[in-house]
Amino acid sequence: MIIYGVNAVKECLKANKENIEYIYFSRKKLGFEARGIPVSKKDKNTLTKLAKTSEHQGVIAKIKGFQYKSLKTIINGKDRVNLVYLDRVNDPHNLGASIRVCECAGIDGMIIGEKFGAKISPAVFKTSAGAVCYLPVHLSKNIGEDIEFLKREGFSLYSIENTENAIPLPDFKLKTNKNLFIFGSEGEGISKSILKKSTTITIPMRGKINSLNLSTSVSAFLFRVLI
Repeated sequence: MIIYGVNAVKECLKANKENIEYIYFSRKKLGFEARGIPVSKKDKNTLTKLAKTSEHQGVIAKIKGFQYKSLKTIINGKDRVNLVYLDRVNDPHNLGASIRVCECAGIDGMIIGEKFGAKISPAVFKTSAGAVCYLPVHLSKNIGEDIEFLKREGFSLYSIENTENAIPLPDFKLKTNKNLFIFGSEGEGISKSILKKSTTITIPMRGKINSLNLSTSVSAFLFRVLI
């Protein structure tokens, strides 16, 4: 996989430099040459062709791949665990921005769907500013089974959705040490089957527009509840 962007490459280098095969750059060296990884200077057009975008900021890296984690590995016997599930989020920029928020808020892991929604990609690395190098991500083959597994492990489920009878965020407090926070796509929202299994919380709006984009909703909720 080719990843691009200054922060994405820097953080990947810090988190797991063994996963990087080489780095190409067209700007100043940024210190990459001192890390024992092959580094070459290339022109911008070459980087644009390799990255398949002009948004590479003058640096790309080839990595061996992204390793998804199992839920058991993420939980790993911890007494206090907070996870985020993004339900049918198709925009890689929304996914990357949400990963960045989750990592900054101290979330222990994220769940995304294998059949529906964006997967980890170069655009996600770039938009997350490298946060995807640190946040464990589980690729769920069957979210229904994964939710039942988490319930057996003592997790409470919370869907953040603007629905009738939802608990306003200012009135909400965590009651357990193991929690799954669920956010849906801006278009489809959270699936009805998941809403039925969870407690619904809404973020009150005071303006004339009655919605936030995904990463802003994730930020508003997590930093209110966890920080």
